Amino acid sequence: MNLSYKQLISRYIRAKDASKPHLMQSVFSEHATLSMRVDSDNISFPADTSGVNNITEVLVVKFNQTYENIYTLCLTDTWQQRSNTVTCGWVVFMSEKNSGVTRVGFGLYDWLFESDDLNLVSHLSIEIEDMQLFPEQLQPEIMSCMNNLSYPWVSTADVLHSMSGVTGLSEVRSKIDASTQVSIDC
Repeated sequence: MNLSYKQLISRYIRAKDASKPHLMQSVFSEHATLSMRVDSDNISFPADTSGVNNITEVLVVKFNQTYENIYTLCLTDTWQQRSNTVTCGWVVFMSEKNSGVTRVGFGLYDWLFESDDLNLVSHLSIEIEDMQLFPEQLQPEIMSCMNNLSYPWVSTADVLHSMSGVTGLSEVRSKIDASTQVSIDC
């Protein structure tokens, strides 16, 4: 696992989850690109975005206008690195600011890093495989999954264990388990 890449991904997670747009300049190259594939009707993003400023607007500024209590976890056991590319699974817990609806989603990140000394991200592809919605009254119980997890790097087994016994999460838990088995086997 390339520590430089891991640090850049961690910085991106911090920028996105904690609404710190100033950090994005030290993650993405000026002309970086973002592509999104969304396989859920419960969330939407533009399919393609170009330039670090536009990526920051989509993934940090606008995202944090809508959502709060954002916890993105990168699944360590799904990490696959080839040269200057990294693929890893992710899980996100978050809530909508206006309605309090809690969301749990998961998917894949595909990172392409520049080959220069800075190793900034030149392209990020995000696949959202699923995004489940839960009523506001379940938010404390669902968010309690985060209590004993390391952030933002954690194993799939630890995430699944933290979700076991939480009302309503059995379906998304099964989907995450099935999805990560496929990505690990690739």
